[in-house]
Amino acid sequence: MNIQRRREALAGYGFLTPVLAGLLIWTLVPMVASFYYSFTRYDLPEPPSFVGLANYAALFRDPTFYNSLRVTLTFAVVSVPLGLAVGLMIALLLNQRVPGMRVFRTLIYLPSVIPLIAGAVVFKDMLAPSGYGLVNYVLAKVGLVDRPIEFFTSPSTALWSVIFMGLWGAGGSMLVWLAGLQSVPEDLYDASRIDGAGAVRRFFSITLPIISPTILFNAVLGIIGSLQVFVQSLVISGGASGAPLGALDFIDVFIYRQAFSFLKMGTGAATAWVLFAIVLVVTLLFFRWSRRWVFYQGGDR
Repeated sequence: MNIQRRREALAGYGFLTPVLAGLLIWTLVPMVASFYYSFTRYDLPEPPSFVGLANYAALFRDPTFYNSLRVTLTFAVVSVPLGLAVGLMIALLLNQRVPGMRVFRTLIYLPSVIPLIAGAVVFKDMLAPSGYGLVNYVLAKVGLVDRPIEFFTSPSTALWSVIFMGLWGAGGSMLVWLAGLQSVPEDLYDASRIDGAGAVRRFFSITLPIISPTILFNAVLGIIGSLQVFVQSLVISGGASGAPLGALDFIDVFIYRQAFSFLKMGTGAATAWVLFAIVLVVTLLFFRWSRRWVFYQGGDR
């Protein structure tokens, strides 16, 4: 290797060093440490002591863990398809060639860049059952309700309200949907019009198959994100309680409560690795299932 190529290699390694160091210090080392602590009894401030699979055995005997698993899976099963459908519908509307469309796209995208904490606080105030809750105030004024709806304070409506709140950030996936829609060759639409295909037939026979890789991308990100919900519950419940009555007790909230409220780091680490296994298995199964319906323009599946 000559001097010039050696300098280029050193410069490249120099640029990579901060990223690799951050990955090692803030990701790899904590993962290895948490894996070890998951096999220990580590109740702060006591030092960790090895207990084998005792944390995992106790975890699967804990009814609150099964409740958090049920809440998380319910949220994922409902919110992911709903979010995909809403994002795609918005993208279809914004894929029209009309004046001022860039302004509308910007306005729809803006809520997705608002921090989750800020959005959760706004929705908590807007959907409050008391007098200052804007939604209940309007519903009462127009005569649609006789008494305030307990969106976040009733166990029967809290989870569904959080799912509805998640649609606020649908503009984030809208950009990906829009890019997928604009990649559909226009000549396919022209040929289908000549053959007499209507808008619905063109959508299901041309648009959906061609944007199937985009569907896969948004679905995988949605699944991973929906299995790790934390901030919304923490803000709305006012802590890691999962209130009301465990309706918002997601797995991440359960982990936080075990590790930082009860100071049971071993149990928290074990739950985190169970969550990691769930996310990994669900994602791999979804990728395997996607071979049946994802088509690429090159002809590969």
